[in-house]
Amino acid sequence: MEKNMQVDLLEFMIELLRHRAIQVLLLEGDPRQAEKIDYGFRRRMAAGFDYARIPEQLQQMLQEGIQYFLKDDLGLFYTLFRFPQKSFRVLCIGPVLPRRMEGEHLFALMQEKEISPSYHRDFMEFYNRIPLIADVDAWNRKVNFCLEKLMGHPIPFKSGSLGHLLLGHADYSLPDMPDMALSLVEERYRWEDEMLAAVSTGNLELALEAHYRFKQYKLLPRTADPLRDRKNLLFTFNTLLRKSAQAGKVHPLHIDNLSTQFAIQIESTMTVEKLDALSVQMLRRYCMLVQNFSRRSHSRLIRSCMDAIDFHYSEEISLASLARDHCVSPSYLSALFKKETGSTITDYINTTRIRQALTLLNTSSLSIGVIAARCGFPDANYFTRIFKKYQQTTPKAYRERIRNVPLPKKA
Repeated sequence: MEKNMQVDLLEFMIELLRHRAIQVLLLEGDPRQAEKIDYGFRRRMAAGFDYARIPEQLQQMLQEGIQYFLKDDLGLFYTLFRFPQKSFRVLCIGPVLPRRMEGEHLFALMQEKEISPSYHRDFMEFYNRIPLIADVDAWNRKVNFCLEKLMGHPIPFKSGSLGHLLLGHADYSLPDMPDMALSLVEERYRWEDEMLAAVSTGNLELALEAHYRFKQYKLLPRTADPLRDRKNLLFTFNTLLRKSAQAGKVHPLHIDNLSTQFAIQIESTMTVEKLDALSVQMLRRYCMLVQNFSRRSHSRLIRSCMDAIDFHYSEEISLASLARDHCVSPSYLSALFKKETGSTITDYINTTRIRQALTLLNTSSLSIGVIAARCGFPDANYFTRIFKKYQQTTPKAYRERIRNVPLPKKA
């Protein structure tokens, strides 16, 4: 039981960091894992660099059960934690940077490594993809807290330098693979395409994975104001997600409603940290939109009927009225709708109305009777009967349960 809890905590910790585009590796002696420690940067930019040495050097260097925060010869920071167990296993978080590496600092590093000016763009692109931690002390405290919860006891902390003990002497003057900047841009576009393709099918799991990969390739700032720059990028992201939902055959009205909500939220957000968190929320909402409203697999007739229900659920609408409006017989429409959607038209009308009712019950103080009327039910009693059929509770009981949910305690 305790071991399973540790696995769950570790997976939660990894997922939390991945949402911030921070890489997490579990190194267990495989050189192919070790190459990921710097995204393969030294393999591309340093002649003859040997990643196979890294697990061995870490095993010699790290004591079990200690949290290390170490800086390497490229100015990158890593959190390292060697698990106290028989087999060699190291949690590696990073690389991260406390501040953006740019300008004179980047030039000074390139001069120290004797790097040709022709590779300045390659180094600049690499450092631009490294996640930032604004407060190093706060970062180390948070990681230490997670490790303490994971291991069940206080975790000692050490900081210092990885230096050449871990990474060795790399010859950056003779890159094995030039044009790293070009390959990074190509990779960024590939992950962006995969992310948008996943959104167009409503596949949240694939979209989140591609988004994590995509966020590692940061764009160079377009403006001097970080907040404005981040907002501009999110406006572009909103547009891309909107087009993906459209490719998923979602009606433009649904897309426009969600897109407008996010446009307002982006502009009203006043911190970069909150904007960063918003991108994952946007991804989830657009995937849900496609899952709920995609008409990709339906014929034009059924798409038109579903749209009519979605947009006119508050009006009097039925199988007979839909058949009449679309110039087909009720029996034909009923059979085709059931075949393509797996649901009857009556069920689809009711679930659409109940979905809207749930929103109003959660977000308004309107009476049950008013909500019933707004959602297309002729009276409150009929609304209650249908609501209970689909939700196994009454609208009144549902609202009371929502209102009585205790708020989370402040830390």
